[in-house]
Amino acid sequence: MKKIFLLAFIMIFTMPFANAANHELLDEEACKETKEGIGVFLWVAKNLFEENEKNKNTMQTEEERKANEKELLGGAIAFSQLAANYSTVYEVWCKD
Repeated sequence: MKKIFLLAFIMIFTMPFANAANHELLDEEACKETKEGIGVFLWVAKNLFEENEKNKNTMQTEEERKANEKELLGGAIAFSQLAANYSTVYEVWCKD
């Protein structure tokens, strides 16, 4: 009885995912917004990397420089990762 219940449970919860391959998850507008979001994330990351380069040349203590660098690079990396994640979603669910 437990095996039948487990099999039924697996079938019920995996069927929608099996059918997802046959249907587009994102419509054209959502794909457009996703693509624009990727551009924004990359733009922010680029600006944070550039700001970090400027940070190296400003007059400040070593501790302040390191703290600012950590914050700027952390933000740049986070936005870069968001762009990568959204790019994966776009690649999988949007067709040009």
